[in-house]
Amino acid sequence: MRNEAAGFTGDSVESVSAAINRYAGQNGMEPVSVSICQEGAGSSAYFRGIAVFTPQFEEEEEGEEEASY
Repeated sequence: MRNEAAGFTGDSVESVSAAINRYAGQNGMEPVSVSICQEGAGSSAYFRGIAVFTPQFEEEEEGEEEASY
């Protein structure tokens, strides 16, 4: 199972969160750990985030299981 980490920046926590979710969706992965912190203060503040991703878990559909006796 391959995991990967990626860094993100944005002008708000919401924009960093949206970027993380967009990255996850485009790469078929899901974030398992996220850390976001604020850099600077006032109108010059921005946010940095790092997320660890793992491949999305895919459940087997009922018709796909084979019985082994």
